[in-house]
Amino acid sequence: MLSVMPMELDWKLMEDPANVANRIAGNGGDLVKHTVYLSLLRYLLGQEPWSKELLLRECHAGRGVYHIGDGDPRSRLLSCLCSDPKGDGPILLHDAQRSALGALGCWPSGAEAVHWYAGSALINAVALADVQGSSHKLELYELRPATRQILRCVLGAARPEAHQAWSVLPEDEQAHEFDGEAYIERNIRRWGKQNVVLLDPFRMWRQTADQYKRDRYCAIIDGLVNNGPDAPSLVLFWTWGPNFRSADGDLDGTASPVRNGYAALRAKLHNAGFHFVLVKWRWGLQFAMWVVVPSDQLTVLRGDIDLHCRRLSNHPIWNGCGQRMSHPQVEVALD
Repeated sequence: MLSVMPMELDWKLMEDPANVANRIAGNGGDLVKHTVYLSLLRYLLGQEPWSKELLLRECHAGRGVYHIGDGDPRSRLLSCLCSDPKGDGPILLHDAQRSALGALGCWPSGAEAVHWYAGSALINAVALADVQGSSHKLELYELRPATRQILRCVLGAARPEAHQAWSVLPEDEQAHEFDGEAYIERNIRRWGKQNVVLLDPFRMWRQTADQYKRDRYCAIIDGLVNNGPDAPSLVLFWTWGPNFRSADGDLDGTASPVRNGYAALRAKLHNAGFHFVLVKWRWGLQFAMWVVVPSDQLTVLRGDIDLHCRRLSNHPIWNGCGQRMSHPQVEVALD
Protein backbone atom coordinates (compact mmCIF):
# COMPACT_ATOMS: atom_id res chain seq x y z
CA MET A 1 0.00 0.00 0.00
CA LEU A 2 1.14 3.57 -0.60
CA SER A 3 2.37 5.13 2.63
CA VAL A 4 1.78 8.71 1.41
CA MET A 5 -1.44 10.06 -0.04
CA PRO A 6 -0.75 10.80 -3.75
CA MET A 7 -2.04 14.39 -3.59
CA GLU A 8 0.61 15.17 -0.91
CA LEU A 9 3.44 14.43 -3.35
CA ASP A 10 4.86 16.91 -5.89
CA TRP A 11 3.95 15.49 -9.30
CA LYS A 12 6.58 17.66 -11.00
CA LEU A 13 9.34 15.76 -9.18
CA MET A 14 7.97 12.27 -9.91
CA GLU A 15 9.39 10.14 -12.71
CA ASP A 16 8.33 7.03 -14.60
CA PRO A 17 11.18 6.38 -17.07
CA ALA A 18 9.61 3.16 -18.40
CA ASN A 19 6.62 5.08 -19.76
CA VAL A 20 7.15 5.35 -23.54
CA ALA A 21 4.48 8.08 -23.74
CA ASN A 22 6.98 10.48 -22.15
CA ARG A 23 8.80 10.56 -25.51
CA ILE A 24 5.77 10.95 -27.79
CA ALA A 25 3.01 12.73 -25.86
CA GLY A 26 2.11 16.01 -27.52
CA ASN A 27 3.33 14.99 -30.96
CA GLY A 28 1.25 15.46 -34.10
CA GLY A 29 -0.62 12.19 -33.65
CA ASP A 30 -1.66 13.16 -30.14
CA LEU A 31 -3.04 16.48 -31.36
CA VAL A 32 -5.42 14.75 -33.77
CA LYS A 33 -6.29 11.93 -31.37
CA HIS A 34 -7.13 14.29 -28.53
CA THR A 35 -9.17 16.49 -30.86
CA VAL A 36 -11.26 13.43 -31.78
CA TYR A 37 -11.68 12.52 -28.08
CA LEU A 38 -12.77 16.06 -27.25
CA SER A 39 -15.19 16.21 -30.18
CA LEU A 40 -16.80 12.95 -29.08
CA LEU A 41 -17.06 13.93 -25.41
CA ARG A 42 -18.44 17.37 -26.24
CA TYR A 43 -21.04 15.86 -28.56
CA LEU A 44 -22.21 13.08 -26.22
CA LEU A 45 -22.52 15.42 -23.24
CA GLY A 46 -25.13 17.29 -25.26
CA GLN A 47 -27.24 14.19 -25.97
CA GLU A 48 -29.34 11.87 -23.85
CA PRO A 49 -28.69 9.54 -22.12
CA TRP A 50 -25.06 10.69 -21.81
CA SER A 51 -26.00 14.24 -20.80
CA LYS A 52 -27.50 12.82 -17.61
CA GLU A 53 -24.80 10.27 -16.81
CA LEU A 54 -21.68 9.31 -18.73
CA LEU A 55 -19.04 6.82 -17.55
CA LEU A 56 -15.81 7.35 -19.47
CA ARG A 57 -13.38 4.43 -19.28
CA GLU A 58 -9.89 5.19 -20.58
CA CYS A 59 -7.27 2.51 -21.13
CA HIS A 60 -3.54 3.37 -21.43
CA ALA A 61 -4.38 6.48 -19.41
CA GLY A 62 -0.79 7.62 -18.87
CA ARG A 63 0.46 10.07 -16.26
CA GLY A 64 -1.90 12.98 -16.94
CA VAL A 65 0.68 15.59 -17.90
CA TYR A 66 4.02 15.36 -19.71
CA HIS A 67 7.16 17.47 -19.48
CA ILE A 68 8.45 18.97 -22.72
CA GLY A 69 12.11 19.87 -22.31
CA ASP A 70 14.01 22.74 -23.89
CA GLY A 71 14.99 21.87 -27.45
CA ASP A 72 12.48 19.02 -27.70
CA PRO A 73 11.13 18.78 -31.28
CA ARG A 74 7.59 18.82 -29.87
CA SER A 75 8.05 22.21 -28.22
CA ARG A 76 7.75 24.18 -31.45
CA LEU A 77 4.51 22.42 -32.41
CA LEU A 78 3.05 22.93 -28.95
CA SER A 79 4.06 26.58 -28.86
CA CYS A 80 1.86 27.02 -31.92
CA LEU A 81 -1.02 25.16 -30.28
CA CYS A 82 -0.78 27.28 -27.13
CA SER A 83 -0.77 30.56 -29.07
CA ASP A 84 -4.14 32.32 -29.09
CA PRO A 85 -6.20 31.23 -32.12
CA LYS A 86 -7.23 33.94 -34.54
CA GLY A 87 -9.46 31.83 -36.76
CA ASP A 88 -13.21 31.66 -37.23
CA GLY A 89 -13.97 29.16 -34.50
CA PRO A 90 -12.60 27.57 -31.32
CA ILE A 91 -9.71 25.11 -31.40
CA LEU A 92 -10.96 22.48 -28.96
CA LEU A 93 -7.51 21.24 -28.02
CA HIS A 94 -6.16 24.75 -27.41
CA ASP A 95 -9.03 25.47 -25.02
CA ALA A 96 -8.67 22.08 -23.32
CA GLN A 97 -4.93 22.54 -22.79
CA ARG A 98 -5.54 25.98 -21.31
CA SER A 99 -8.11 24.58 -18.87
CA ALA A 100 -6.09 21.51 -17.89
CA LEU A 101 -2.69 23.18 -17.54
CA GLY A 102 -4.31 26.20 -15.91
CA ALA A 103 -5.79 23.90 -13.26
CA LEU A 104 -2.22 22.81 -12.46
CA GLY A 105 -0.84 26.35 -12.56
CA CYS A 106 1.46 25.65 -15.51
CA TRP A 107 -0.25 27.26 -18.49
CA PRO A 108 2.65 29.03 -20.25
CA SER A 109 3.08 32.77 -19.85
CA GLY A 110 4.07 32.93 -23.51
CA ALA A 111 4.08 30.58 -26.46
CA GLU A 112 7.86 30.22 -26.27
CA ALA A 113 7.63 28.92 -22.68
CA VAL A 114 5.72 25.67 -23.30
CA HIS A 115 7.08 22.98 -20.97
CA TRP A 116 4.02 20.80 -20.33
CA TYR A 117 1.39 18.95 -22.33
CA ALA A 118 -1.83 17.67 -20.76
CA GLY A 119 -2.69 14.10 -21.74
CA SER A 120 -6.19 12.81 -22.35
CA ALA A 121 -6.70 11.56 -18.78
CA LEU A 122 -6.25 15.07 -17.37
CA ILE A 123 -8.13 16.71 -20.25
CA ASN A 124 -11.11 14.41 -19.70
CA ALA A 125 -11.04 14.77 -15.91
CA VAL A 126 -11.14 18.58 -16.13
CA ALA A 127 -13.82 18.54 -18.84
CA LEU A 128 -16.13 16.28 -16.81
CA ALA A 129 -15.48 18.15 -13.55
CA ASP A 130 -16.52 21.39 -15.25
CA VAL A 131 -20.01 20.05 -16.05
CA GLN A 132 -22.20 21.53 -13.31
CA GLY A 133 -24.58 19.28 -11.38
CA SER A 134 -23.59 16.14 -13.30
CA SER A 135 -23.03 12.57 -12.15
CA HIS A 136 -20.41 11.80 -14.80
CA LYS A 137 -17.54 9.48 -13.89
CA LEU A 138 -14.04 8.84 -15.25
CA GLU A 139 -12.37 5.46 -14.71
CA LEU A 140 -8.71 5.22 -15.71
CA TYR A 141 -6.60 2.13 -16.43
CA GLU A 142 -2.81 2.28 -16.59
CA LEU A 143 -0.32 -0.60 -16.58
CA ARG A 144 2.58 0.57 -14.40
CA PRO A 145 2.26 1.56 -10.73
CA ALA A 146 4.77 4.44 -11.01
CA THR A 147 2.69 6.03 -13.78
CA ARG A 148 -0.54 5.43 -11.86
CA GLN A 149 0.86 7.19 -8.79
CA ILE A 150 1.82 10.25 -10.84
CA LEU A 151 -1.63 10.26 -12.46
CA ARG A 152 -3.33 10.25 -9.05
CA CYS A 153 -1.15 13.14 -7.91
CA VAL A 154 -1.83 15.15 -11.07
CA LEU A 155 -5.60 14.66 -10.85
CA GLY A 156 -5.63 15.52 -7.16
CA ALA A 157 -3.65 18.70 -7.79
CA ALA A 158 -5.80 19.77 -10.74
CA ARG A 159 -9.25 19.14 -9.27
CA PRO A 160 -8.94 18.37 -5.54
CA GLU A 161 -12.70 18.85 -5.08
CA ALA A 162 -13.58 16.22 -7.71
CA HIS A 163 -12.13 13.01 -6.24
CA GLN A 164 -15.48 11.23 -6.37
CA ALA A 165 -15.71 11.87 -10.11
CA TRP A 166 -12.62 9.88 -11.09
CA SER A 167 -10.79 6.72 -10.08
CA VAL A 168 -7.55 5.06 -11.12
CA LEU A 169 -7.68 1.26 -10.95
CA PRO A 170 -6.78 -0.70 -8.97
CA GLU A 171 -8.20 1.48 -6.21
CA ASP A 172 -6.52 -0.68 -3.56
CA GLU A 173 -3.03 0.08 -4.88
CA GLN A 174 -0.58 -2.79 -4.42
CA ALA A 175 2.23 -1.68 -6.72
CA HIS A 176 1.74 -4.33 -9.39
CA GLU A 177 0.87 -4.04 -13.07
CA PHE A 178 -2.77 -3.60 -14.03
CA ASP A 179 -3.80 -4.81 -17.49
CA GLY A 180 -6.58 -2.44 -18.51
CA GLU A 181 -7.21 -4.18 -21.82
CA ALA A 182 -7.79 -7.49 -20.04
CA TYR A 183 -10.14 -5.70 -17.63
CA ILE A 184 -12.15 -4.33 -20.55
CA GLU A 185 -12.22 -7.73 -22.25
CA ARG A 186 -13.64 -9.34 -19.08
CA ASN A 187 -16.25 -6.67 -18.35
CA ILE A 188 -17.46 -4.99 -21.53
CA ARG A 189 -20.43 -7.36 -21.91
CA ARG A 190 -22.00 -5.92 -18.77
CA TRP A 191 -21.43 -2.24 -19.65
CA GLY A 192 -24.42 -0.40 -21.05
CA LYS A 193 -25.04 2.49 -23.42
CA GLN A 194 -23.88 5.26 -21.09
CA ASN A 195 -20.35 3.84 -21.05
CA VAL A 196 -17.69 5.20 -23.40
CA VAL A 197 -14.45 3.21 -23.80
CA LEU A 198 -11.20 4.75 -25.11
CA LEU A 199 -8.58 2.26 -26.33
CA ASP A 200 -5.19 3.51 -27.44
CA PRO A 201 -3.06 0.41 -27.97
CA PHE A 202 -0.16 1.60 -30.18
CA ARG A 203 0.63 -1.81 -31.64
CA MET A 204 1.92 -3.05 -34.97
CA TRP A 205 -1.19 -4.72 -36.26
CA ARG A 206 0.28 -7.01 -38.92
CA GLN A 207 3.07 -8.53 -36.84
CA THR A 208 2.92 -12.22 -35.88
CA ALA A 209 4.05 -11.41 -32.33
CA ASP A 210 0.93 -9.28 -31.87
CA GLN A 211 -1.59 -11.99 -32.74
CA TYR A 212 -2.59 -12.31 -29.08
CA LYS A 213 -3.40 -8.60 -29.12
CA ARG A 214 -5.61 -8.93 -32.18
CA ASP A 215 -7.40 -11.87 -30.58
CA ARG A 216 -8.03 -9.76 -27.47
CA TYR A 217 -9.56 -6.99 -29.55
CA CYS A 218 -11.75 -9.55 -31.29
CA ALA A 219 -13.07 -10.58 -27.87
CA ILE A 220 -13.70 -6.92 -26.98
CA ILE A 221 -15.65 -6.39 -30.22
CA ASP A 222 -17.62 -9.57 -29.53
CA GLY A 223 -18.52 -8.24 -26.09
CA LEU A 224 -19.54 -4.90 -27.57
CA VAL A 225 -21.85 -6.24 -30.27
CA ASN A 226 -23.35 -8.71 -27.81
CA ASN A 227 -25.10 -5.75 -26.16
CA GLY A 228 -26.89 -4.72 -29.35
CA PRO A 229 -28.57 -1.29 -29.14
CA ASP A 230 -27.48 -0.93 -25.49
CA ALA A 231 -23.79 -1.34 -26.39
CA PRO A 232 -21.23 1.12 -25.02
CA SER A 233 -19.49 3.53 -27.38
CA LEU A 234 -15.92 2.66 -28.30
CA VAL A 235 -12.93 4.50 -29.75
CA LEU A 236 -10.22 2.23 -31.13
CA PHE A 237 -6.94 3.79 -32.25
CA TRP A 238 -5.05 1.72 -34.83
CA THR A 239 -1.39 2.30 -35.62
CA TRP A 240 1.01 0.31 -37.73
CA GLY A 241 4.25 1.59 -36.19
CA PRO A 242 7.39 2.36 -38.22
CA ASN A 243 6.15 0.16 -41.09
CA PHE A 244 3.25 2.55 -41.63
CA ARG A 245 3.23 2.06 -45.41
CA SER A 246 1.86 -1.45 -44.88
CA ALA A 247 -1.24 0.20 -43.41
CA ASP A 248 -2.43 1.39 -46.80
CA GLY A 249 -3.30 -2.18 -47.76
CA ASP A 250 -5.25 -2.64 -44.55
CA LEU A 251 -7.10 0.64 -44.95
CA ASP A 252 -8.10 0.10 -48.58
CA GLY A 253 -8.60 -3.68 -48.43
CA THR A 254 -5.83 -4.60 -50.88
CA ALA A 255 -3.55 -6.36 -48.36
CA SER A 256 -3.94 -10.00 -47.42
CA PRO A 257 -5.87 -10.11 -44.14
CA VAL A 258 -4.48 -11.45 -40.88
CA ARG A 259 -6.59 -13.25 -38.28
CA ASN A 260 -8.62 -10.72 -36.27
CA GLY A 261 -6.81 -7.87 -37.97
CA TYR A 262 -8.21 -4.62 -39.28
CA ALA A 263 -10.36 -6.15 -42.03
CA ALA A 264 -11.73 -8.94 -39.84
CA LEU A 265 -12.77 -6.70 -36.96
CA ARG A 266 -14.28 -4.17 -39.35
CA ALA A 267 -16.36 -6.96 -40.94
CA LYS A 268 -17.39 -8.22 -37.49
CA LEU A 269 -18.82 -4.80 -36.62
CA HIS A 270 -20.53 -4.36 -39.98
CA ASN A 271 -22.06 -7.85 -39.91
CA ALA A 272 -23.55 -7.07 -36.50
CA GLY A 273 -25.09 -3.84 -37.83
CA PHE A 274 -22.53 -1.50 -36.26
CA HIS A 275 -20.88 1.30 -38.20
CA PHE A 276 -18.45 3.97 -37.09
CA VAL A 277 -16.81 7.30 -37.83
CA LEU A 278 -13.48 6.56 -39.49
CA VAL A 279 -10.70 9.12 -38.96
CA LYS A 280 -7.52 8.64 -41.03
CA TRP A 281 -4.27 10.57 -41.29
CA ARG A 282 -0.55 10.14 -41.75
CA TRP A 283 1.64 12.14 -39.43
CA GLY A 284 5.02 10.44 -39.52
CA LEU A 285 3.09 7.19 -38.92
CA GLN A 286 -0.13 5.82 -40.40
CA PHE A 287 -3.10 6.10 -38.05
CA ALA A 288 -6.79 5.32 -38.14
CA MET A 289 -9.42 5.77 -35.45
CA TRP A 290 -12.79 4.03 -35.20
CA VAL A 291 -15.42 5.95 -33.27
CA VAL A 292 -18.25 3.47 -32.66
CA VAL A 293 -21.48 5.07 -31.42
CA PRO A 294 -25.20 4.27 -31.89
CA SER A 295 -26.19 4.54 -35.56
CA ASP A 296 -28.59 7.43 -35.00
CA GLN A 297 -25.67 9.57 -33.74
CA LEU A 298 -23.18 8.81 -36.50
CA THR A 299 -23.98 11.44 -39.12
CA VAL A 300 -24.00 14.47 -36.84
CA LEU A 301 -20.98 13.23 -34.89
CA ARG A 302 -19.06 12.70 -38.12
CA GLY A 303 -19.71 16.34 -39.05
CA ASP A 304 -18.60 17.52 -35.61
CA ILE A 305 -15.34 15.56 -35.70
CA ASP A 306 -14.62 16.72 -39.24
CA LEU A 307 -15.21 20.36 -38.29
CA HIS A 308 -12.87 20.30 -35.30
CA CYS A 309 -10.14 18.33 -37.09
CA ARG A 310 -10.24 20.89 -39.94
CA ARG A 311 -10.00 23.74 -37.47
CA LEU A 312 -6.96 22.09 -35.92
CA SER A 313 -5.34 21.45 -39.31
CA ASN A 314 -6.11 24.94 -40.60
CA HIS A 315 -5.23 26.74 -37.38
CA PRO A 316 -3.78 29.97 -38.86
CA ILE A 317 -1.24 30.29 -36.07
CA TRP A 318 0.73 27.30 -37.47
CA ASN A 319 2.10 29.36 -40.35
CA GLY A 320 2.42 32.45 -38.17
CA CYS A 321 4.96 30.70 -35.94
CA GLY A 322 6.72 29.00 -38.83
CA GLN A 323 5.38 25.50 -38.17
CA ARG A 324 3.39 23.57 -40.73
CA MET A 325 1.27 20.55 -39.91
CA SER A 326 3.25 17.73 -41.53
CA HIS A 327 0.37 15.56 -42.67
CA PRO A 328 -2.24 15.40 -45.42
CA GLN A 329 -5.70 16.66 -44.61
CA VAL A 330 -7.33 14.58 -41.88
CA GLU A 331 -10.04 12.43 -43.49
CA VAL A 332 -13.28 11.86 -41.61
CA ALA A 333 -15.90 9.50 -43.09
CA LEU A 334 -18.63 7.03 -42.17
CA ASP A 335 -17.73 3.36 -42.49
